Amino acid sequence: MPALYLFNRRTLLAGDDLQLPSLAWGCLSAVQIFPLLAYLLYFSIELVSLRNSSSVWENESVVAWDPQRVGDLERFSDVTANKRHHERNLLDVDDYISSMEQRFPDMHSSECAQATAGFTDMTFPFLMLIYFVEMSGFCAVSLRYEQKIFQLSSLGTPTSNIHLRDPLRKYIESKMTLLAGINLCLLVYASVSTIRFIADFATCFSTMWWITLFVLLATQGLQVLFAFTTLISILRVKPSAALAEENSSIDLNNVATPDFYQQHTDHGHTHNNAEIAEEIWRGRCEGCCRVLAVSTCFLFGGQSIVSQASEGSGEKFYGDISRALADYFAGFGDMSTGEPGLDVVPSDVALGFVVLRHIQAQRKLLARREALEQMGYGSRRGSSLDLTETNNTTALSMNRRTLLFRWRNNSSCFQNIANEETERSTTREESNSFVFNTPIASRTNEEYQSFSRVVLSPLNSEDVAVIDEGARFARHQLAIYTWMLYFYMFPVTGALRLIGRALKEKLPCGNSTAQGYHLNYGRCSPEIDGEDLAGHETIVGDNFLNIHEATMLAHAGLEKTDIAYASFEAGFYETPYCIVIDREWKTVVVSIRGSLTLEDCVVDVLLDPSPLDSLGEQYGFSGNGQYCHGGVLECTQWLHADLTRHKILDKLLLGEHSEYSDYTLRIVGHSLGAGIGVILSLMLRNTFPGLRCICYSPPGGLLTWELATACSDFVNSFVLDSDIVPRLSLNNMESLRDEVLNLISRVRLSKYEIAKRIFWHGLCGEVELGDLDFLIQQNDDMLYPSDCVPDSAFLQQLRRFESMQQYRRSNRGVSREIALYPPGKIVHFVKTGQSKHCMHSLTACLTCGASNSGSVYTPIRKENDDFNEVEISPTLWTDHFPNRVCIEIERVAARFEIDAARATS
Repeated sequence: MPALYLFNRRTLLAGDDLQLPSLAWGCLSAVQIFPLLAYLLYFSIELVSLRNSSSVWENESVVAWDPQRVGDLERFSDVTANKRHHERNLLDVDDYISSMEQRFPDMHSSECAQATAGFTDMTFPFLMLIYFVEMSGFCAVSLRYEQKIFQLSSLGTPTSNIHLRDPLRKYIESKMTLLAGINLCLLVYASVSTIRFIADFATCFSTMWWITLFVLLATQGLQVLFAFTTLISILRVKPSAALAEENSSIDLNNVATPDFYQQHTDHGHTHNNAEIAEEIWRGRCEGCCRVLAVSTCFLFGGQSIVSQASEGSGEKFYGDISRALADYFAGFGDMSTGEPGLDVVPSDVALGFVVLRHIQAQRKLLARREALEQMGYGSRRGSSLDLTETNNTTALSMNRRTLLFRWRNNSSCFQNIANEETERSTTREESNSFVFNTPIASRTNEEYQSFSRVVLSPLNSEDVAVIDEGARFARHQLAIYTWMLYFYMFPVTGALRLIGRALKEKLPCGNSTAQGYHLNYGRCSPEIDGEDLAGHETIVGDNFLNIHEATMLAHAGLEKTDIAYASFEAGFYETPYCIVIDREWKTVVVSIRGSLTLEDCVVDVLLDPSPLDSLGEQYGFSGNGQYCHGGVLECTQWLHADLTRHKILDKLLLGEHSEYSDYTLRIVGHSLGAGIGVILSLMLRNTFPGLRCICYSPPGGLLTWELATACSDFVNSFVLDSDIVPRLSLNNMESLRDEVLNLISRVRLSKYEIAKRIFWHGLCGEVELGDLDFLIQQNDDMLYPSDCVPDSAFLQQLRRFESMQQYRRSNRGVSREIALYPPGKIVHFVKTGQSKHCMHSLTACLTCGASNSGSVYTPIRKENDDFNEVEISPTLWTDHFPNRVCIEIERVAARFEIDAARATS
């Protein structure tokens, strides 16, 4: 920061981003000049020396060199004393030639002698010697350039002393033009010479010499290609008028005059400018989806996206996300038009995320220490508390309490929540559960305050029932994900398992028809009142091998007779789902798939809240003034219509002679499927009063507060540790953006120094488990105190950016002020322990911390507004995977002495 301007054009790099590229480029030049060029020069000089040796023999009237005559000097016995002097010189030449014969047999072959006309034609070696010498000089100059770029790039910080990096622009521009041009000329010269003489001199050099030459030419070609493609991509960008006037990249950031501010404000807040930004983002989103669909050969869907691209449906499907992105990045400036704004580059954002992760870890550990001190727990080790006991795997012991945190928002409902928490905590303590103290943060002072939460206990029957239900139906939410998830879980044996199972299922069903089942399109399906449930196929949208069905059975350990209906057809609103009979629990299970295809991703970004007033009135729930995620509502209405059309649930549960009339209905889903399941439960609850909904990793921006908490009687949600999806909402993402930008303004070290400090002390380790005092000192070294941030150009830009964001937020009206939350009673599986086994540590290191191998999780009751901060963690995406959620819930159930495992073979 600020962005580096080359040839009066803005780039995506800052001046302090060039240490690693210059280091890599310098290493490549060093490899070229030392191993490669040194080796090539040595052998070329040796070949040229044969010409000089031949000339010595010719001056002494000796026939051209013949290996059979080497060392034969008897014929010189009668020469004069002067001749004997020359004989001694010839003996030295003979010895040298004999040694060369042993070291360089290729050069002394008859083919090489013939190609060089008796070692007199050395045109190619001389041409190569000239090239090698010039290339050595070029590499030396290139190394000097990289050294200067590295030194200049290391000066200053992202926001201060930027003027120290001013000479960078001249060095890089000359490198991309002058040096790249010289490199291209040398490459052409060497390539033409090699092509011209390779046929004649192929036998004069060893295979290794030619390989080394081609490696040198290849690396040189890559350098030229990279330099010129980068130059072309930069020149395609529209020149910056501001930089052309000032002739300095830093001056672009120092134009914070009242006239500039007013001009920027007037231009940025116009209605037309907002519409242009939305149109640009809409085109980007649509184009990205189309490219992904085609590049993946429609493996993850996308047919509907490509087919409807020409129908002008961009506003319908991408309007919400384009408006959100236009608002989110309003004030960042437009690189293509040179519009001034917040001057940040991708590396600045990455730096902010890395620092934020350390800040979150510090806040968490500080809150734990302060709470432990107040409660009288923990032992002193020097000047710091022993925090390891808060991470012990025995957190479920009656004598242990584990501490977590969440942000404290200024919401009107929070005071009521705090009062209710006190009552709930008292009740839970009386029922042998544990009070879980959760700190809450203030964004102004970066501290967390204690807040009461409950740890689920194996001694409490209600808690055991919740974990039992979650573990029981976790496999059902896996079932509908079909073969792609199965291949991910079993990459080696998955294909063989599924194909074998599919072929086996093709066999006749034997005597199953005598037990109330009949053969329907090669499948065994339940029969009610003498007719098929749907009157058509039980399995819809499967392929000819029935791979989807085989995967569904394998995922959940189901039998064919357990499947009442399954639809695998997918589209923009068409969501795959299945209906399964669980005879052990006497339950009919509707399992709804989460996001897997590109169409699902488009539905996910239909962000604008939809009102539920009319829907609540139609289906008998309180929807007055309530809202939900717009895309989820569209999918739910399609699914409800499909169920109504087939009348499957009515025939299974409501028929007078139904075999399952005493069964209950459970709706389960993961991610998007969980959100659909909640809205569908609200629509069906009057028809099926005993209905329950189990949500795994539900979306965070799903329901408004009143409805999200009102459905707690029949909705249980399960969230795994740092999963980002239950935390995804516009408010949370805006808070994340603002905090990252604020941390960037406080950085007091260069990016290179911060990278060394952070990654040197462990790239793969858990930051939260580090020493607190060391973490505090490290963060203090990296950041200015929040109340002592020196003024800078970026800080002025940040103030303008904040004012613009407030303006855009106010212009969006009520829809931007609606807060949405995850639904029901929430059980959060928080990581409270980590195995120290070497294999777990190795796995964590190889995956950069994204693996949960050896992790121990503790189930904790959370409130719907506890997930109001995006937690920066290596597992924020992998904790959302449905297979990981299922496995960890089953492990917790095993610790609760619950046997919920199903066969999955």
